[in-house]
Amino acid sequence: MTLLLPFLTLIYAGRVIFFFIGFVRERLRSTHAPFEPSVTIVVPARNEETNIERCVNSLLQIDYPHKKLEIIVVDDRSTDRTGELLNKLSARTNDLRIIHRTDADEDHNLRGKSGALQQGISSARSEIVLLTDADCIVHRGWVRGIVSQFSDANVGSVCALTSVTSHTFLEKIQDVEWTYTQTMAAGGLGNNIPLGCFGNNMAVRKSVFDELGGYKNIPFSVTEDMALQLAIHDAGHRVRYAVGPDTRVETLPCYTISEYIKQRHRWIRGGRALKLRGMVFVLTSLVLWLGIILSVAFDELSWFIALVSLRLLGDSALIANTAITIRRYSLLPYIVPSMGILWLTELAIPFIALKRTVRWKGQSFK
Repeated sequence: MTLLLPFLTLIYAGRVIFFFIGFVRERLRSTHAPFEPSVTIVVPARNEETNIERCVNSLLQIDYPHKKLEIIVVDDRSTDRTGELLNKLSARTNDLRIIHRTDADEDHNLRGKSGALQQGISSARSEIVLLTDADCIVHRGWVRGIVSQFSDANVGSVCALTSVTSHTFLEKIQDVEWTYTQTMAAGGLGNNIPLGCFGNNMAVRKSVFDELGGYKNIPFSVTEDMALQLAIHDAGHRVRYAVGPDTRVETLPCYTISEYIKQRHRWIRGGRALKLRGMVFVLTSLVLWLGIILSVAFDELSWFIALVSLRLLGDSALIANTAITIRRYSLLPYIVPSMGILWLTELAIPFIALKRTVRWKGQSFK
């Protein structure tokens, strides 16, 4: 144990430093260059009658030249009043275009959300396409903050941070978790290693999407956002993470434990596309747990305290840095209390991953 426990500690400390340096690099790359291309916002919506009006209203308040902005909402075969509400909203404004997707539009590689996105992006008339979800609201400066990153002609896609609307402790935990996950995603990109993103705050250059053949040519994934990001990066285009308060999107939380587990299950199954990158990331987590187990087994109290403290303080520092960067100061008191719950979730991941069928929006995918 004389050499093993210090070695395991150094590995995890290296991981924390890796993500911290990468995040700082990516934050410094964010630009505010004046750039006003034509922009299309695409919103896939399936059974979102309780959320869609709130989302559309936030999009209509965006600060961007009216003549250069179009909004497309794809009603993805909703069985509730989503389509009806969208028709009423579009009748009030010329800034909103509705596409009603039907079962006839479905094919094997365009199942679920990827099919709705394909239809929306293909219909876009603009140079840059921004994506968000029907349960989200956006900042007035969202479009300007995102598209300024495309002033670099080599950038093919831009991601940005999503926060969770949170009031209860369960919702605060999710807000902390999303912030932690995205800190690592941004940190990975800062070191030129894509580790995923959230499709409710993502943008793509239309010409790059068309060059790839869109979702028709990208292998199907239950995490279609990650699949698109990886395809763009692997094709040699730059992918950026816009880090700042104006580019943030706010999404609704999972309200039940069951809903929370289903969402994590979808992320875990989709995360397999990371292959070696994902395996290395998982191994660095296992290294820490191995160190904790060994320190207990061999009665190494000082190393047990050191390893637990490293995990708690190192990861909390990563989250706090991001929360301060995007001015989410209210999140700070909940970081440390949330970490223990997130550790339990991490331990449950191998068991959650065993189930092959993913359930999403009343649909099943394998």
